[in-house]
Amino acid sequence: LSLITLSLQRSSSPREEALFSMAHAKIRPDFLIQKRVAQDNQYAAAADYAAKMASISQVTSWFESKQKYDFGEDQKRNESFIKQEMDSCNEELKIRRRTRLRALYEQEARGYEAELAALGLAVQRSHY
Repeated sequence: LSLITLSLQRSSSPREEALFSMAHAKIRPDFLIQKRVAQDNQYAAAADYAAKMASISQVTSWFESKQKYDFGEDQKRNESFIKQEMDSCNEELKIRRRTRLRALYEQEARGYEAELAALGLAVQRSHY
């Protein structure tokens, strides 16, 4: 230490004075502990941020997949609805056709009976 002070006394460059003052500077006793606590706090904050981002990523991926596959689900639902609607329409069409056909048969039967009645004939029906 005395050699450093002697050499500093001989040459007084600003760099040597800074080195001398750093060598004699006192470090707080808990400096390393405080530094480690600050570093641990920084790591904890980073871990919390990473967990938050992972949660957001999971929610985002769920939402995107929901949007992506909702179209398919809607399509299935629409196809099912259309199939059910077509089945109902077909059944209603069959009923209407049967009704019109029955009405046509009855009209033709009445016309045939009228022709026979004009000739003095009648249809004999056997009712069991």
